[in-house]
Amino acid sequence: MIDVEEAHRILQHRVEPGPVTDVPLREAYYRTLAAQVCCDADYPPFDRSVMDGFAVRAADTVGAPVMLQVVGQVAAGATPGQRLATGEAIQINTGAPIPPGADAVVRVEDTEPCASGRGLRVRKAVDPGQFITPRGAYGRAGQAVLEPGAILTPINVGVAATAGAARVSVYRPVTAAILATGDELVDIDRRPSGGQIRNSNVYLLDALFASAHVLAERLSVVRDERDAIRGRVEEGLRFDVLCITGGVSMGAFDFVPEILRHLNVDLWIEKMAIKPGRPVIVGRAPSGCLVFALPGNPMSAFVGFELLVRPALAALEGRRDGAPVPVPAVLRGSLGSTGNRRSYLPARARFNEQGRWEARPLEWHGSGDSLGGANANALVMRPPGSPPAGDGDRVEVLVLPGH
Repeated sequence: MIDVEEAHRILQHRVEPGPVTDVPLREAYYRTLAAQVCCDADYPPFDRSVMDGFAVRAADTVGAPVMLQVVGQVAAGATPGQRLATGEAIQINTGAPIPPGADAVVRVEDTEPCASGRGLRVRKAVDPGQFITPRGAYGRAGQAVLEPGAILTPINVGVAATAGAARVSVYRPVTAAILATGDELVDIDRRPSGGQIRNSNVYLLDALFASAHVLAERLSVVRDERDAIRGRVEEGLRFDVLCITGGVSMGAFDFVPEILRHLNVDLWIEKMAIKPGRPVIVGRAPSGCLVFALPGNPMSAFVGFELLVRPALAALEGRRDGAPVPVPAVLRGSLGSTGNRRSYLPARARFNEQGRWEARPLEWHGSGDSLGGANANALVMRPPGSPPAGDGDRVEVLVLPGH
């Protein structure tokens, strides 16, 4: 058995980024950048007003209140046509370019019109540059604003659009397949009978892939028969990632490890020193497909995805930030001692009034208890050989993305 840190080192060194493609920006949402995005011009491209008010010469406002003559107007999107002279003001809107000769903006609320209609009383003096954003203050032409590895989240899409990136270089979307094995599995719209259980894992894994912005194909459930499993695994090896659930332990019908070896899958990991989720297999097929074989128990599959599959998906898109990082938390409740494996327990975590994480373990009865994970947004991580822990003790938690 290997520990989590070693598993992450294996993934980091052996999983290489996938192919790169150039696409229109609107087709790149939540994709990962493969090249810098740089400003194609200064931004803003001109000295710009940040207030509705009047463009003035700051020197003309010294000793306010003072009287100025309004000689024009500049709206957002317009090009100023006249130069401001001493004693003059030009009405200006937020976002409009500063007219030549002006070096400050007086806010509307700091002025009042004169009865004559063209005069302006300025009640408050301004300094040179006040309420003006200079040209290039946010970014200069050629300046990188997004680096490779950045995810094109909505805010980053806005940044790319501002920089003029009509097309971007991104990693091609990862293709993935999910394969559930087991004679006992029936779909969720059927009531189980006898020794049957609902096939919740395929929905769990489908949602986990979706949370990583990967659209996975669900292969049909396969019975615990060697030839049937082999055929379905071969089908799954056409994808970038194949995630199998079930059939990976040491039971009489757990054929997946044997089949993967027969298909020449290079097995990097065969067991993990974790609980739940010890019988985990990770490797690469000759086709290049990354194979993850996770246990059939729902919480074991969940933990295996978060610890292994999610970091691998990030690495395929040129990111090294996929491995979950534990954060310190205050335990609310109690926990028993752990054995010789690192334990991951479902919990509800929150920031308390002091700005620290608190974690309350959920009532959970082991890896087969998917109901016990309801509303979990974190996993309490406990090292091997940890003693019992009580309320107020320090623990470490993995805060789960998208929960």
